[in-house]
Amino acid sequence: MRTPDNGARAAATDKREEHYLVRMRRHGERYAEFHRPSVELLINLVYTCELIESRVARRLEAHKLSLGAFNALMILTRFESRGCPMHELGELLLVSRANVTGLVDSLGRRGLVERFASAEDRRVRLVRLTRDGRRLLEKILPGHYARVREMLRGLGDRDKAALSQLLARLRRNLLASLPAK
Repeated sequence: MRTPDNGARAAATDKREEHYLVRMRRHGERYAEFHRPSVELLINLVYTCELIESRVARRLEAHKLSLGAFNALMILTRFESRGCPMHELGELLLVSRANVTGLVDSLGRRGLVERFASAEDRRVRLVRLTRDGRRLLEKILPGHYARVREMLRGLGDRDKAALSQLLARLRRNLLASLPAK
């Protein structure tokens, strides 16, 4: 059911989609390399990702967390007390060394993570969640998972599994075939 607020959002979405469709028709006539199914898929992937990210980010703002900070905390849950090397955290977040340093500094000032030297190699800096970081995640995650489920309620479990497999295959193909930069 459309409320006035989500009715306006739906109209804006319809307008945005129409803009892309018109542009795609023009490009299809102009460029021989243009492949409508590929371009349409790319647009749908990007737009859907942006929409999901904006909704998740809006909810995280209540906890004074960016999406990147939340992702860092989630990654660190997998490393328990041993910690995650800073360079590996940056690779997992897909950000530069400077960005991961700034992110870890920010989370450290809030007492959510701590940085320390590796016992095996003192040049390697490790990061791990603090007790406060784990508590914050315990507070956030039930609502977060409920919202994720709600956002994806229009798809059945089989559809979700199939889409997840397709996206994983696409990601593997991208990693295997395209240069990183």
